[in-house]
Amino acid sequence: MPYALVEDKIAEISPQYREELLAFIDYLLYRQKKSVSGNGESRKASSFIGQRRKGVGRKLGGFEEGFQMSPDFDAPLESFKEYM
Repeated sequence: MPYALVEDKIAEISPQYREELLAFIDYLLYRQKKSVSGNGESRKASSFIGQRRKGVGRKLGGFEEGFQMSPDFDAPLESFKEYM
């Protein structure tokens, strides 16, 4: 992608959103740095996430017996009465 096109797009963004753009660029650079292993080969993110989750030790399920919601679940909350 030509840098001139990128510069034109940045010029269209209002100043208040340019800080967000810089933060997003930093995030992308961080993600790129994390996705490259020491020997320069890219790691697959899905396999990396799968490896991390294996050690969590969560028990699957938990709602076999079901759950019960409060009878007044849909009732308006006291703290929001002034807005209604």
